[in-house]
Amino acid sequence: MESGWIQPLLDWIAANPGWAGFAVFVLAFLESLVIIGFLLPGIFILFAIGAMIGLGMTGMLPIWVGGSLGAVAGDLVSYWVGHRYQQRLRTLWPFSRYPGMLLRGDEFFARHGAKSVIIGRFIGPLRPVVPATAGMLGMPLSQFAWVSVPACILWTPAYLVPGMLFGASLEVASDYAGRLALVLALAVGVVWLALWAVRMLYEISAVYSARWLRRAIRWSRRHPVLGRLAGPILDPSQPEVLSVSMLGLLLVVALWGFVLLMFLAPFGPEPGVRDLAVMNWAQTLRNDITDPFMVVVSQLSRWWVLLPTLVATLLWLLGAERLDAAIHWLVAMAGAMVLQALMAMSLRATPALQAAGSEHVYVPSAHLTLVTVLLGFFSVMVAKELRRKHRRWPYLAATLLVTLLLFARIYLGLDWFSGALAGVILGLAWTAIVGMAYRARAKRHFAGGVACAIFFGTLVMTIAWQADVHLDRDLEAVRVPLPEATLAESEWWDGAWAELPQRRTYSRSVASRRFNFQMVGDIETLREALEAEGWAPAEADDWRWFLRALNPNADEATLPLTGKNYLGHRETLVLRLPGSADEQMVLRLWDSGTRLVPGGDTVWLGQFHRERLVKRVWLFSYWNAAEPAQADVSDLEELLGPAWQFQQALPYFFLLRPAP
Repeated sequence: MESGWIQPLLDWIAANPGWAGFAVFVLAFLESLVIIGFLLPGIFILFAIGAMIGLGMTGMLPIWVGGSLGAVAGDLVSYWVGHRYQQRLRTLWPFSRYPGMLLRGDEFFARHGAKSVIIGRFIGPLRPVVPATAGMLGMPLSQFAWVSVPACILWTPAYLVPGMLFGASLEVASDYAGRLALVLALAVGVVWLALWAVRMLYEISAVYSARWLRRAIRWSRRHPVLGRLAGPILDPSQPEVLSVSMLGLLLVVALWGFVLLMFLAPFGPEPGVRDLAVMNWAQTLRNDITDPFMVVVSQLSRWWVLLPTLVATLLWLLGAERLDAAIHWLVAMAGAMVLQALMAMSLRATPALQAAGSEHVYVPSAHLTLVTVLLGFFSVMVAKELRRKHRRWPYLAATLLVTLLLFARIYLGLDWFSGALAGVILGLAWTAIVGMAYRARAKRHFAGGVACAIFFGTLVMTIAWQADVHLDRDLEAVRVPLPEATLAESEWWDGAWAELPQRRTYSRSVASRRFNFQMVGDIETLREALEAEGWAPAEADDWRWFLRALNPNADEATLPLTGKNYLGHRETLVLRLPGSADEQMVLRLWDSGTRLVPGGDTVWLGQFHRERLVKRVWLFSYWNAAEPAQADVSDLEELLGPAWQFQQALPYFFLLRPAP
């Protein structure tokens, strides 16, 4: 479906907030109509509008009212269509071509009765169908309205409030750590796309696998040579023939994917253009809020996380007397280790961050092969023990972990993009080979729930252990180095300051993102001078900051300032001058990486702002920076006195250095 109109619609609502309620009324009405509702991504638009509310761009009440009235009107029209056409509705397009659309509503209505009107309102594929089904099956209008109206009133905020929280958190996240919001959005998008792709492929294979198998059997009988090879795999008398054939299809796709990758990004002594572009972009996303989480996720690729999980699962299989499963488990892991060793010897070095020290961190992307096999083959074993409708869950769990690890290692600069993909693809290929052998030969069942508890329990405990041991060292090893440069002190004061970075972040959602002063001198001397005049060090924030922000009555005493990043580095100094309960002056300094000669004094990049308390969505509060008034800058100059030289280089920019 063409969705290019969505962004212009959101832009129009942002530019015309007075019409937002009417626009949402029309949207909710159309999204609730039978047939038409299938074509509109209404919940995504409501989520986006909720984000606009969270950002303070429009109001909540008119959108809630408009959305609720539109949903009620759409439900009533859909009910009338079902009541008017009755069973003839099944003969109308698109239901005549796709009968499953109405059949799903029939089954749901038969199972839940009147409650289906309320439940169906919150389930996308059922929302346009259930009201028409209620009318078609003769549900009284009064009873339908009695359950539909409350559901419509609750439906609008159910999708607006998550968007509102996202919008508010997006604004504070952008100000909090520069690229944090983009990293979160990108990570969620990549993981969601991977899970969606695996789920869709699984569902499609579950629906069409029998048809594909019949065609494959007929094909094998027409090809004597290939048929003798594929015949045992495609033997319809085997109970696991469908699973084996699907694993065979995965093997073919993985091998073709690896060949294609070799053509697009051939491995050699130097990285390709795409790999360099991905690495450079990943470095622009780095921030000290996301880095610890990504380092924790990257522990999943450590040998001392994988080995205990491998051994614990093997011992349980042996203790449960499942020798066939234990043997295949050993074969899968041994083959993955061989692949890992071969890739470690053949793949090029990992990105340039290895020069930062701690060589132990920089293992080749081949580690993704072992992780993929460990998670993938365990999913193959456990899925065999589950009911057919639950078999996709182990594969989705493995996809989630592998995707997060791949994203984390690329984000941290531990892998080239092409090398990471190669590791995952080869892991999938080997998983498919051993998986076919296991599903074709394993006869005895084991307790899947117990196996999952042992496997994932060991995995979580070893990740926590390795993170506790290595977190600080790993964070230091993957830290993005500051750009090193030198300047003559006289040149810096006379105008060379303009060669240094002018912006802390380029995030468009940050209102006050540029540096507005530079300083040379002892940072402790500045701290002492300001503290003598009433300034105080800012309280350090941590993960509990979000909980403290969920306070409608927050003030400068209860809500700490949020930290900010420059090239992934936090401020070296943060001082605040308390004002009123909802306003304070704040001074922040970062090391620029530039040193003056002679003497080697550090050039500090600074922000001097007036930060005001902003409240969003009735209960979410945070400090928002704004450019200081000229009077604030003059007060700072007077406060520092003759011990410091002050130069107003630009209307919004000044320089500081100790007086000679």
